[in-house]
Amino acid sequence: VGSEALLRWRLPGHGDIAPAQFIPLAEESRLILDIGAWVLNQVCSDYAAWQKELDDPGLVAINLSLKELSQASFIPRCRSVFERHNVSASCVELEITETTLMLDAERTLPLLDELRSMGIHLSIDDFGTGYSSLSALQQFPISTLKIDRSFVTNAATDPDDATIVRTIIEMGRSLGLQVIAEGIETEEQLEFLRLSECDEAQGFLFSRPVPAEQFRNLVTAGG
Repeated sequence: VGSEALLRWRLPGHGDIAPAQFIPLAEESRLILDIGAWVLNQVCSDYAAWQKELDDPGLVAINLSLKELSQASFIPRCRSVFERHNVSASCVELEITETTLMLDAERTLPLLDELRSMGIHLSIDDFGTGYSSLSALQQFPISTLKIDRSFVTNAATDPDDATIVRTIIEMGRSLGLQVIAEGIETEEQLEFLRLSECDEAQGFLFSRPVPAEQFRNLVTAGG
């Protein structure tokens, strides 16, 4: 039903460097602004190509840094990128971590409202690891909760993790939110989520990260 844009730094002689190693450095040095701009443009460029060959490439999720959202030029740049590639904003979901969302909630809210008015989907990533409250979930124009993989990994075997995951699913449903579980690697985890009536799941069980050109084959095979 969709995909998530993932970053890998391909350094000659070192192979692929995981984002956990270089994204924090990019955040500190503000290189994340250039990286974020490149990612949005590349995703829309890829999506435009997929649209020519696929009936429905699905929703593509992109991680969003608070530093990007804080830029005065961010929202106009988003509009410009969508228009340039002739891609609807409704094809993109921006993921914001729970912790990031709460850092400057008063300033962030109107920006998220404007993004939502453009048609962009908004989700809370790594839900359960931050400090958001129920009132915050009602306040922000969020359509999706993504349950952090740390809860999902052992949910099929650990009663405590199972309770947390089920509670988040039920809470999301009561608030009219879509709930996605991250980090699914086994059939047992997937069956637990089915029984718990989770809306969607993502993880290595379905596909490991692939280059954009291989994504077409995945969608075609899935169809």
